Amino acid sequence: MNPNLIIIKSWHFKFFSSRKTTRENFKLWINTTYILSLLFIWFLWIYYVWMLNINATKWYNIRNLEIIKNNLNIEKELLEVKIAEFESLSNLMKWDGINNMEKIENAEFLVVKDLNSYAFKN
Repeated sequence: MNPNLIIIKSWHFKFFSSRKTTRENFKLWINTTYILSLLFIWFLWIYYVWMLNINATKWYNIRNLEIIKNNLNIEKELLEVKIAEFESLSNLMKWDGINNMEKIENAEFLVVKDLNSYAFKN
């Protein structure tokens, strides 16, 4: 007698072919791979957007620092102009303290024609 018939008579059919189980596992494997690949693409997209946000924020901060640096350079140049103005000869000639200085008589000047020859003299 056929063993499958005996199983059918007992209302409990346990016959599964290996091809059917392999096909079901393969279908499950494809679905799992598809879902995992979608999750991975989604994760990469979120990471990409996050990195763009971080870089945009950094560049914004760098741009603000560059603006501050340019403003400070302009202030520095203005201060250098004021310093040069205060040290100028015309400003010194207008100074009231110049009248209290002694006048120069018989001025002697030192003229150096070649600086290189004096630099290494022993």
